Formats: sequence, structure tokens, C-alpha cells
Amino acid sequence: MFFIHNRLFILFQLLELLFDKNYKIWKNIIKEDSIGNPVKYFLYPKSSGNKIHQAYHLKKFVDSSKLNFKKFKNIIEFGGGYGVMAKMLFKINKNYRYYIFDTPEVNLLQYYYLKRSGLDVGLNLNSKKKIILINNYPDLKKIIHILKKNDKNLFIANFSFSEIPISLRKKLNFIFKKIDYQIISYQKKFEEIDNEIYFKNLNKFNNNVGRFSNIIKMFHKKNNYYLFCWK
Repeated sequence: MFFIHNRLFILFQLLELLFDKNYKIWKNIIKEDSIGNPVKYFLYPKSSGNKIHQAYHLKKFVDSSKLNFKKFKNIIEFGGGYGVMAKMLFKINKNYRYYIFDTPEVNLLQYYYLKRSGLDVGLNLNSKKKIILINNYPDLKKIIHILKKNDKNLFIANFSFSEIPISLRKKLNFIFKKIDYQIISYQKKFEEIDNEIYFKNLNKFNNNVGRFSNIIKMFHKKNNYYLFCWK
């Protein structure tokens, strides 16, 4: 359920990555391995559809913000799939403090994948591991609270924040009050939730507090969008 297989739109994303000025970086981070026996992309067997798709999110953020991922100190990912985004970003910079907020069951899947990948990962908030997996609201709030405002802290939520109830999103507003850098992807509508209104309001909030925030339509996926924000 966390994996995109042999979809045609992945080809267009792959071509953007390989013909980009930073193609060496993208080519390195999308290189697939055997952990979890991933299905390789049929038009580019060195990678998988999932890694290409995830790297594409990062590329589009770089295109908009002109930022270098090596500059970030802390990364908080809301809903981390099986851990592939964390693994790719650690190929760019091994010095992040990386937190993934997810359900307990998915945290265990992430732990297995990241541990097998040779990364420094733990399930205890108080540990000194580079990657910390959490699954409860108080821990998330504690992490956001201790972040220093002047540090470059990045929030990532790819098709995750847009799939939780609006009532829960309101309780998580403290995230956006603290974190200036945001990579969010979302669908226009999820079940009965109108995401278009919610993220337009978030975009307006970001701009009102002195950030650069934009909503960008995904070229290859209908009714899917990015919200990118930076200081």
C-alpha cells in the first residue's frame, strides 16, 4: 500500500530527474536495492517507481525554493511510508536529526527497513539515534517544542496530512506555527474532505507570517498538488 509500481507517469518524473542539473544527486538517491524485494521500474530497472516518485517530490521543492537539503538540521516526516524518504535524504546528508510520526505498526515496518539499510534508527524519543520513530501526540508536540526557531527545520507530509480529519489537523496547528520549511503533497479531495480549502488557508497563513509559500499543481497527476514553503 506504500509502493507505486509500473505507472506511466513515473517515466516523465524519471526523465525530469535524469535531465536535471542535479542529476548526479537524483541518480544516486533513486538507486534501488533488494531490501523488501521491491518491484523495479520496468523502464529503468536500476530504480523503482516508488523511489523515483519520492525523489521527484524533493526535486520540485528544490526547483521552487533553490534550497540545498544539506542545510537542514531537523526533519519531521508525518506519515513516512516504509521509510524510503528518510533513506534517500540520508544519502544527501548523514547529519540530520530525523523524526517520523506514524502509527505503531508502521513504525515497526520503518524500523525493519531502515535498520536493514544500515541506518541509525530507534523507537525511543530519548535515544541519541539519528532517526527516531514516534507514534503519539505528546511526543510529536515535545519534538516541535524543542526545535530552535533559527535552525532550518523541515516538515514533510506526502499524501498523509491530507488524509486525516480536519479536527485532528486543527490540533496539529502548532507544527506550522513553528516550522518554516514545508514539503506537502495532497489530493484535491479525500473522501468527503475538501483539501483545496484547507491548504489554501495554510498557504495564506504561511505568507502572512513572512514565509514564501506556493501551491503548485502536479503536472503528471490530475487533482494533485504541492504546497512548498520556505523562509
